[in-house]
Amino acid sequence: MDRMRKIGILESDLAMRKLLQEVLNKEGFQTPRVFENPQQVKDPDVNLDVLLASVSDLLANGGTDLVEMTSTHPAMSVVIVTPHENRHKAEKLVETGAFALIQRPFQPWDLIHTVRLGSEIAELKRRNEWLRRKEVREPNAELKSIIDDEPSLDELEKRYIEIVLKKTGGRKDKASKLLGINRRTLYRKEREYGWVSSGKSPTLVNQQAAQGG
Repeated sequence: MDRMRKIGILESDLAMRKLLQEVLNKEGFQTPRVFENPQQVKDPDVNLDVLLASVSDLLANGGTDLVEMTSTHPAMSVVIVTPHENRHKAEKLVETGAFALIQRPFQPWDLIHTVRLGSEIAELKRRNEWLRRKEVREPNAELKSIIDDEPSLDELEKRYIEIVLKKTGGRKDKASKLLGINRRTLYRKEREYGWVSSGKSPTLVNQQAAQGG
């Protein structure tokens, strides 16, 4: 599945660019497309799920590049990879339209988890756009209710983890590997969502519902 995700890197620092490529390739992603400047990303023919970008490259032209990128590619999730000293600037970019930020030095699983989540959100945006167009052609109240559902980032993460747990049959080792997080983090997420305290994982809940229990 990861091989089908389209990832790009906008990073002028050669060492960091190679590190990002190495982490992504090791996890089975397609070899990321490398961009030398923001102008290349703005090309309408570019088709990416996630763009990993540095603060300096995005701010090189006065901070307008991110707005133009997201306008040209509304489904693309831009992830800012930033050192601690540029975190404040990175947070401003997130407010402007970037999807998330990863602070350097980062844990590989944290980067992979964010990229996967960004990819899922890119797919959701594309599906919503398709639904909007379908709604224009074929008005349908049910479709409208789906379109009007604008979940928060936390809710999208919850849904994503739930989907993975169901697909793996509740196997924590396999699910944590697919999510790109360790099992301890997965257990913490389950507690946050109330799945552990209730003694019911999403898979168990789903099975009981199917059985009428």
